[in-house]
Amino acid sequence: MKPRRKRSLFAIGVLSSYLFLVIAIQLASSGEIIEPEEFPETCPENSLNCSMIGPNSYRSDGLTELRFNSSLETVMSESIDWINSQPRTETIGEWTDQTHSVFTSLFFRFQDDFVVKGFCEDGDAVIHVYSKSRLGISDIGANKDRVGTFASHMSNVEMATLDCVTE
Repeated sequence: MKPRRKRSLFAIGVLSSYLFLVIAIQLASSGEIIEPEEFPETCPENSLNCSMIGPNSYRSDGLTELRFNSSLETVMSESIDWINSQPRTETIGEWTDQTHSVFTSLFFRFQDDFVVKGFCEDGDAVIHVYSKSRLGISDIGANKDRVGTFASHMSNVEMATLDCVTE
């Protein structure tokens, strides 16, 4: 067999393997929409692919909430703006007090759920965040970094000062 033909067959084999792997990952990582009443209370114990800002914070530098002196509508709108600015992201569920998006990695197309839940408390808008890989046992720090980047962004956004009230 000629060297050029061997290289072509090798390239076809590698490409076929990659496509098979991506399709298998997509089929294995299908997920359900996380509705507001189903917002997770915790990340799985000792998880290496989940991060949460909430009462049971996990891999989030100890943050238990993000609190803003603004309306829930404004805070959720800013959250959605940040989500929409991220590459390879799709919002699959959106309510007045919660949004559920899926982030997809570039090369192997792994999917991570990213859920932001908001509510009013003592006149402030409060949000909790949950980010978890749909497949695998480790995310190589992707969800922790995503939650940290989101928290940093939200802390630096200027929002109108308003009382948060539940309608």
